Amino acid sequence: MKSSYRTRIRVLRLCSVFEPPPSALVGRGVKFDPIGGMQNHTAELTRALDRRGVVQTVVTTRPPTALYFQRLGDHARVIRLGLPLRRFRQLYGPQAAIIAPILATQADAVHVHLGEDLAVLPVGAAAARIHRLPLVLTVHTSLHHTLDASDLRSAVLKTVGGPIERWGEHSAEAVLVITTRLCRLLVSDGADENRVHVIPPGVNPLLFEGPFEDPFSGVGRPRVLFVGRLAPQKGVGTLVAAAGLLEHPSAQALLVGDGPQRKALEREAKRLGVGDRLRFLGFYQGLTAGRS
Repeated sequence: MKSSYRTRIRVLRLCSVFEPPPSALVGRGVKFDPIGGMQNHTAELTRALDRRGVVQTVVTTRPPTALYFQRLGDHARVIRLGLPLRRFRQLYGPQAAIIAPILATQADAVHVHLGEDLAVLPVGAAAARIHRLPLVLTVHTSLHHTLDASDLRSAVLKTVGGPIERWGEHSAEAVLVITTRLCRLLVSDGADENRVHVIPPGVNPLLFEGPFEDPFSGVGRPRVLFVGRLAPQKGVGTLVAAAGLLEHPSAQALLVGDGPQRKALEREAKRLGVGDRLRFLGFYQGLTAGRS
């Protein structure tokens, strides 16, 4: 048994966001923008690799109610860091900079997931360099190539984080991207095409096994369904404005999700007089609808 453990691949995964517990989807936790593609990607990847026997340590942030330490599967553990702040990724970076090199002593590779975060790549690269480990970089949000500098925050991310990202893409042993478009952008910017790999997000078919009850049996038809975060980059304001154009008298627009823009969208719906055509269901209601 001991010998088998030593032959397993050991990965230190660094990501500023990760799948939250259900308790973080209501109350204060909603303000921490707890659900998104990167959260789902990193958690499902961890589960999939765990089933293959890969030993993993995940270092991430801690939304309200989440445990500081949790086991995931048979071979993975999640360590959550940071302060109870909604901004600046909870200032988890300084703590991660201390703990990551220690955890890297028991790793064979360091895997960094880059989103809208300035700390994760320098911290992961330093841990990998100290122990001469290969660095794998997955780019979820390209600060250099695709982030739209639409406000002060995004402008800072692009100005400061863009060069950090570009350095990582040129120095990591492997760079993983989820679209062919970003692959072309990286290669045209000088990244080694032999080290850039396109791996689209996977789908767990077990999540879609039926039969299913109608989760919104109390809502008439036709329905327009939005599932996602209520954040400016999602453009949900367009759907709110369009709700008034629904011609069918019983048509409803259902917004399953939550986020920093929810209150503003609710005010806009009220201002436009379309509140009776929209239902804001939140994260938790969307997850539990139809389970009773």
